Order: sequence, then structure tokens, then C-alpha cells
Amino acid sequence: MKKFTVMIIAALMIAGLSACGTPDQEQPEEQVDYEIALVTDSGLLMDGGYSEIAWNAISEFGASEGISHKYYKAAEASSDAYKTAIDTAVSKGAKVIVADGNSFENIVYEAQNQYPDVKFILIDAEPADAETGEGDIGENTMSIMFASEEAGYLAGYCAVEEGMTNLGFMGGSRTPVIMDYGYGFLQGADRAARERGAAVTVDYSYCASDEERESVLEKASALYSSGEEVIFACGKNVEQPVIEASELTGRKVIAYETDKSQMSDTVMTSAVKDIGTAIENALEMYLDDEFPGGEVIYYNASNDGIRLEMENGRFENLDESQYESVYEQLKDGEITVKKYDSGDIQSLGLTNLTINEGQ
Repeated sequence: MKKFTVMIIAALMIAGLSACGTPDQEQPEEQVDYEIALVTDSGLLMDGGYSEIAWNAISEFGASEGISHKYYKAAEASSDAYKTAIDTAVSKGAKVIVADGNSFENIVYEAQNQYPDVKFILIDAEPADAETGEGDIGENTMSIMFASEEAGYLAGYCAVEEGMTNLGFMGGSRTPVIMDYGYGFLQGADRAARERGAAVTVDYSYCASDEERESVLEKASALYSSGEEVIFACGKNVEQPVIEASELTGRKVIAYETDKSQMSDTVMTSAVKDIGTAIENALEMYLDDEFPGGEVIYYNASNDGIRLEMENGRFENLDESQYESVYEQLKDGEITVKKYDSGDIQSLGLTNLTINEGQ
């Protein structure tokens, strides 16, 4: 049985255990209120992604400080369900709520006004009005943002330095975070191609956020069969299908957000964000009554907030000193990576890439 299949079975077992051993049962029987809450979307919590990392960080912090904590999963992927998760957390005594990703940007926008005595920590997004798209961070809210474009840059650079010239990028949706990953990936690959004097081709596409898993698997398999050596898979809805396709074809994958090396031997590396440290820092500020309400806290290479997974990486040709050199240049500001809002792909000024844009 392939390792990927084993991982799916393990994930299902974990999901079953999570359903049986809920935070309610893990807390003392007399516990009624839960001070720290994680609200997350309707997918698996323990999926190796940043939901799992966020919950682990909250659990460890709560246990070490003696503070009650609980997570609340939305029943479905909808605004009403996300709002219900927050309402439930507040009704259960939450004083600080960690909201998991851009799914909650519109809901936190409303909730920060509805619950002014509750602190909100929004990960990788800023509160925004659903109708106008305009952002507004309340005095009881902080946003934690990561330089996805820098993490993507490292992934693209190292893939080409590994010797790969046929690359793919599959984004789960056209959200700012995913697009930043993609734009960074292109810029990093272009620089490495220029340094090596190599001609590099990138098949670049996004999937619909609700696209069926079989459709994503089919697309990824077609890319691998056409000669793709590695695909950078960015998005919950694309990562596992791409990994499965890589196992079927013997090709490689670059994962996103957290270290996914345990998911398959085909995961060459992961573009990682230090979500655990960021949440721990935010909770410490809350506990010390120094909560930075109304602020956006950025994590990038300069404060070691992002990286490419090297310890568990599966590179055959890349010299780690090459990675360390480009990382230090990002850290020192010698390299500036453009974000998605800089314009279309043509605005990136790429010189050594042939880009085939898909849907």
C-alpha cells in the first residue's frame, strides 16, 4: 500500500479520535468557560496544516499557563457557520479568539464590533467588509501576516537550483495568500534560471476552491505526464491530490505552509510559516496585557517567520549553502519580492521563464 493511502487512513483515524475526544472531554468536568478559543473551518483539524499547528500552539500555551482552551469547527464552509463558531466560542467564555485564515476575514470584521470585550487574532488575513472589501482592524483585533511571497521565492529558487527546468504551480484559489506564494515562486525560479543560464518552463494555474478532488488529481496527473518534474501545491483542496498524483507518476511535490514531509516520500520540501511561534507570541502579549490591538504583525525572513524546509527536505543536488545564501539576502533586504498586488505576471519582469498560464 502506498504511503499516501496510509496517510489518508491515518487522517481518518485521527478525525475519528478527535470526534470522540473533544476538548469538552479533555477539560475537567467542572470546567464551563474556555478563555482561549480557536475557530476554524469545516475541514479536518489534525491535517498537518496550520489549523493543527495553531491548535497545538494554543494547547501548549494553555497547558503551561493554566488557561482553559477549546476549538470550535464550523459545521460547513459558509459565512453563517463561521459566525456560529465565533458566537459559540463567546458564549462559552472566550476572551481571546484565534481565527484560522482568510475564511474568517469578513466574520471577524463584524465580530470585532459585536464583541468589543473579546480579543481577536486573525491569521494570514485582515478583517474586511464583505460588501466593499475595505479593511478595518479594530482596537480589539490583531492580524498575523506572513510573507508568503518570500516562502514561494525560496521554493522556486531551490527547485531550479536542484536542476529542475519543468515546474508547475497549482493554487487552490485566487486568494491573496495563494497568489503571493505563486508570484514569489515565479520570481525565485527566474533568478535561479538566470544564474544558471537555464531555460525554465512553468505551468501556472489556479483551481476553483470547490473543485472536486478527482478533477484536481486529473489535472496534476496530466501535468506530471507531460513532463513536470515538480509541482508547488498551494491550497488545502490541491495539496493531497497533487501528492497522490506525484506518487502515481514518481514525480516531486513542494508543499505549503507547514512541513508535510511525513505525508509522502515525494514531498521534496515545504514552504513553511512559523505559525506556532507567531500565535505563542500573540498569546503572551495578551497575557501580559500588551495586546497590540489595531495592528498587523508581519512575519518574514527578517524575523525568521518563513523558511523552506531543509532538515526534512529531499534534495539530491542542491547545496544547502545556496539556500542559506539566498535566505540571508532575503533577511537583509537585499532581495525584494513582489506580491500579487504588484500587477499581473508580466509586471514581474521575468526574463528566463516560459510561463504557460492555465485556468
